This record gives sequence, structure tokens and C-alpha cells, in this order.
Amino acid sequence: MGSPAVTVALPIYNVAPYLRACLDSIVGQDFSDIEIICINDGSTDDSPEILAEYAQRDSRIRIINQTNKGLASTRNTALDHVRGRYLLHVDSDDILKPGAISALYSKCERTKADFIIFYHSMIENDHEFDSWYYQFDQWSLEPKTTIDQKLEVLHYHYTWSKFFNMDFLRKHDFRFPDGLQFDDNLYHWKVLLAADTVVLLPQKLYQYRMRSGSIMWHRGRHHLDIFYIFREGKKLFEDEGVYEAVFQYFMQYKMSLQYFWTRDIEPRFRWLAYQGIIEGMTQDEERFVRDYSHLLDPEAVHFYTRLFGSRLYRRGYRHLSVAMLVARRYRASIRLRLLALPHKIRARAFNWTWLQPIKRRIVSWRMALLNRQHAGLAASLMSDYQSVATYWVDFWRNYLREHHEQIPAKLKAVKKNLSENDQALVDIFYLIYEKYLPACADYDKFRLHKDLLWLPKERFRQATMPTPCVDSRYQPFLDEYPWLSAEVFASLYGVTCFPRDVQARIRASGDVIDGGAFIGDSAVQFADLCPSARVLALEPDPVNFPRLRDNIERFGLSERIIAAPVGLHDHQGSFQMYHHGESDFPDQGTSLLNDFRVESGDGNGHLVSCELSTIDALVEQYGLRPVLLKLDIEGLEKEALLGARSTIMRYRPALIVSVYHHPKDFFEIKPWLESLDAGYYFSFQRLDMQSPVSDMIMLCYPKIATLGVGGTSE
Repeated sequence: MGSPAVTVALPIYNVAPYLRACLDSIVGQDFSDIEIICINDGSTDDSPEILAEYAQRDSRIRIINQTNKGLASTRNTALDHVRGRYLLHVDSDDILKPGAISALYSKCERTKADFIIFYHSMIENDHEFDSWYYQFDQWSLEPKTTIDQKLEVLHYHYTWSKFFNMDFLRKHDFRFPDGLQFDDNLYHWKVLLAADTVVLLPQKLYQYRMRSGSIMWHRGRHHLDIFYIFREGKKLFEDEGVYEAVFQYFMQYKMSLQYFWTRDIEPRFRWLAYQGIIEGMTQDEERFVRDYSHLLDPEAVHFYTRLFGSRLYRRGYRHLSVAMLVARRYRASIRLRLLALPHKIRARAFNWTWLQPIKRRIVSWRMALLNRQHAGLAASLMSDYQSVATYWVDFWRNYLREHHEQIPAKLKAVKKNLSENDQALVDIFYLIYEKYLPACADYDKFRLHKDLLWLPKERFRQATMPTPCVDSRYQPFLDEYPWLSAEVFASLYGVTCFPRDVQARIRASGDVIDGGAFIGDSAVQFADLCPSARVLALEPDPVNFPRLRDNIERFGLSERIIAAPVGLHDHQGSFQMYHHGESDFPDQGTSLLNDFRVESGDGNGHLVSCELSTIDALVEQYGLRPVLLKLDIEGLEKEALLGARSTIMRYRPALIVSVYHHPKDFFEIKPWLESLDAGYYFSFQRLDMQSPVSDMIMLCYPKIATLGVGGTSE
């Protein structure tokens, strides 16, 4: 029998309620050239019988029985029996999504990666939701070959989130540390450091099941293994000479995890847990809390600050320090129990027989009160609905009508090579205009349920994230123009949505072109972000340009921000734009788009003459070396990029492009950029969580080695 292309390895221990769903998700894959190694780690439930049933039906399943040795040993046993060229680990209570193996196999064959990392979602009681911990869409899609590029996945340690090339694993003979829980941390760090090429596949191919009986969610003695893992991890990074390079990321993980797991561990293990924290403390941990406290949860910062400031700890009394921490934790637990006591008493009292008539009377009184407040209740339910205000609905309607037959192909081209989350975002944004808005006669009265407007993760962000705090330095902009979004300010107009290494390169070198600088809010932030850069701020509006210059002077940035009263296009010349009056937003700006504000006949819109130029011409005129190009120019984004072709090919700047003003920008810019074959990766983001259509941007970034440097110029 020939070797299969892919081996799927399942460690199995007492997972009978979930095993059938897991096996069905594997044997039902559209990629058939696989073997399925099932390691039964001494299960005492019905798991062996289920395995035998499936093995009888499918010859690709091999069962290996062993006495209970733990997850690490089970995975090592699987490694000893792999016959495939590629290896995929699957936990036996989880689910592999349809088409996962074929997508992974194709990607690995094409890229020759040592292993592929892919995304996952969570399931609980058959409800699927995105991982709240990992910001997948801010991971770079560029293959990871250097330690700097690998940092963003340093803690994505799950063994089941990777598709391994077995030649790579056999070359290094990696093994899981026997007898440890959470063994995949060390294994992941080893394979990540050793790999020459790690490739990201931005699809959620795996469903991780959250259940109360799993190892991860039971805070027992096995959680004490994390202290050994952290010691060995630090030793590994030091031996490989990368400790300082990974310092922030490793320490953030260590300091967060050990605090929260110790806080929630079973009371009988608190002494050992706090002892593990104290024994693992060095000057490195104190340095991290001192210099990088912003990377920790405030609760953890408070804990470590109190610990490092205590006299017992400073004088080296370790056992007394442990006793102090344990006492504090018990005191906190007692306080929480006392606070919960009245609720427990009330719940128990409401079940007493003699209280039932009184209880029914209270319930009747509450129902009557609710009936009187029905109107208020209906209003509260409307909080799930949101107005959809867009100035550009007519342009979208006309474009979609004129290009009706081409829209499916255009939409497919936009979604090509995007992450799964980005594809969903593109679909929602498109449906707003294609399906939900056509019947809208008055946009001010048009409301949609928020589930139609936002992705689940965006709704989670809306519900949990407070309004971003804007640096007091920039607050005057928001005070003068309240309609400006604090979220857009906080994201630096999308810069913080780039992958970490792209942000670092933007900060380090090159110049910035700010197309659509308005009154200088963005230009000032770009200048602060990039201390060595020159910022070319372009604003053709005759009302806002003087304010732009005034703000540059007020912030003391005249030497670094070049203000030019020109607009962007694919040619040089002059043109007329519509200047919007004060009936909408005071002096908001100008646009080539004759939208409903002008057509409404309020008499406040008028034409102004402006100068046109191209980005290529401006780069040559001012001697710029662009590393970042931001375009928010009211529907002329595509034309501006056509006039930036030489700049893009020569310098490969990162691009932040607004794609919500006009559908041609949304549908046509990405395919055009891809036709240049400049090696760009693409992502879509909505920056303003209060508006479902405004501030929809496309992020474009090249390979990090060419960012701001470029490839072959034309």
C-alpha cells in the first residue's frame, strides 16, 4: 500500500459524546488520500466502541491503543506512526470544516512551507463564534521567514492549528514533552524557531469546542505546569539567541496567563500557584511591568505593582510573600461570597411554599407595570436597529443597475485571496447597497437590524469596547468637528489595522502622502507617528485649506508637513467641485460627487475651481520617498491611484484607500492593483463602529522587504 498524502492524528480519551461529530468531519472531507490515526489513550467510556464502528466502515482509519499516558505522549505515539507526507493534528472533541484538508494540501504543495498556520472559530452548545483573543485579520499574509515576522503568531500555540510538512518534522525530530499539560506551547515555539518558511492560510478551517469538562477550562493542578513551560520557554529563546527579540511578546503572555490562571485556580492549589509566580520572578518581569504595563490588563498590572512594591517581596522573603498573596486571594473570595449571599438567600426564599401567593401577586403587579410601559419597551427593542445614512446611495444604485450582469464576477474578484472575515465583510457591505437600500426613499428614516449590518465580531466590539480615548493633543479637532469619529482617530485612519511589522516599517522610514487632508487632523497624526518623515498634505477645498495651514502652524510642524491646495487625479489640470453648505455638516468639504445635498435645492451648495495633479508628479516635485499613501478623496480614489502607477511600482508604499464613496472604487481598485503584479496583500476594515458604510477602507501592503523601497521601477 502506498503512502498517503496526508495523515490526520486524533488523540482520544473519554470523548464519546463528541467523537462521532469529529470523525464525520474528517471522513467526509473532499480530499480522500488520507490516513486517520486514532490513538486511544486508555478511554473508559464508549470511545473505543465508536472507533471500532468507524474503522469497520472506513479502511483509512487505524486504531492504536495504549494505557493512559496523557495528551503529550498520545501525540508522540501518533508521530511514530505517521506515513503521510503531511500531518494534521485534530483534537477528538473538535470539528474540521469541509474542504479544510484539500485547501491545506494545495497551499503547502504550492508554497513548499515547513508548516501552514490557519484560523479557527469557537463552538459552544452548537453555537459558532469568532475567537475573541486572536486578531486574525491583523496578521500579515506574507510568508514568515524571520523572527520579527514570526512574533505575531508566537502565542498561537495550538497544535491543531497547523499543517506540517513531515520532512521538516523528521529533520528536527521534534517531540512533545511527556507528562505535561499544555505541551503544545513548547512544541510550537520549537517548530516556529526552526522553520525556514511559515505560511498563513487566512481561513477558519477548524472549530474548537468549548466544554466544561475539557482540560483547558478546568483550573486544577495541571495548570501548575505553566511555570515549567515558561522556564523552559525562556531557556529555549536564550539558547536560540532571540530572547530580547521576543521579550515583549513572551512576557506579555507569561505575565497575563500566570496571573489569571492563578486567580481562578482551585483554592487547594493556590499556595503552589503563587509559589510558582514568586519563584519565577526576576528583574525581567519587573522590567516588563515597569516599561510595558500598557500590554497587560489593568487588573494584572495592579496585582504585580502591589507585589513588587511589598516589603516582603523586596526583602526576599519568598514564603511570606506567597502567604501574603494567598491571604489576599482568600480575603477577595470571602468578600465576593458575602456580596453574593443576599442573592442566594432571596433565590432560596422565593421557593418557600408560604411565599408563593405573595410571589404571584408581585409577578402580576410587574406584568401590569410592563403593560403600561409597553411603548418604552418597544423603544428599547429598537436599540437593535440602526439608521443607515449614506450620501452615496444614488451612485451605488446607478452603478449596480448599469453593471448588473458583471456584478457577480466583480464581487468574486474583490473577494479573491481575502481572509474569510474580510470576505464576509465585503458581502455585508455589498448587500447593504444591493439588497437593503434599493427600497429606501428617505435615508434618514431607513433602519436595519444590526445583525444585517455588522459581523458578529463587530457587534461584540460595539458591546464591549468603550469609545476610544483620544490623546488630548488631538481633542481640539473633535471639539471643533463633533461628527469626526474618535474611532478613526484612534486607529490612525487605519494604520493600526496593518500587521505589526508593517506598522513598524511605516514608523521607521519614508514619507507619507495624505490625500484628502481636510483641516490637518490626519496629517498631524501621521507626522507624530513617523518622526523622520515628511508629510505631503493635499487639500483642494478653498475653505479648509487655510485651516489646514493654521493647524500645521499650531502644532509646530511647518518643517515637516508640506501643505498643497491640489486635488488628485490621473492627469494634471483644473476642475470644478461641489462645495457643500452649512445645512448638513458645516464646511465639511468639497466633492466631485453631485450627491443629494446639492440636489436637495437648499441653495447652499456651489461650485469651486481647484487644481489637479497626480501622485507621480507630486512625488517628483517634492522629492518624496513614500512609505504610506492615504486616500480619502470623495470618490476619486481610483483615478488618484491611476496617477500613482510609477510611485507604486517604484516604492511599494502601504495604501489606505477609502472605498465607500463610489462603487467603482469598491469593485475596481483591488483588481487593478493586482494586475500590476506588485506583490500586494489586501484587507478590508470598517473604522467607525457607529456607521455601517462610512470609513470602509481597503488596506494594501507589499512584502515587508519592499515596503517603501520597491521593486523594479518602470
